[in-house]
Amino acid sequence: MNIWKMRYLGITLKRLRTSMKLTQEDLAWKSGLGIKTISLLERDEQEPLLSTFWSIAESLGMEPSELLQEIEIDVRKTQVIELQPK
Repeated sequence: MNIWKMRYLGITLKRLRTSMKLTQEDLAWKSGLGIKTISLLERDEQEPLLSTFWSIAESLGMEPSELLQEIEIDVRKTQVIELQPK
């Protein structure tokens, strides 16, 4: 059974943060989270609580559902890359 975890949050979070020209410190400040938490999330070393996910979405100027859609896009991209012959 393949259980989907938030492992793709890190890819998406870093992509969105850098596209908005935010540092990890900027995002931590805007979201009310610690810099270490942002770093751990971007490296997929920590799964967020729902409240953390909500705070991150709001600090990026989006609804949590929009952030989830962005993660789903990155999941699909990764699956396509993994399926391509080497």
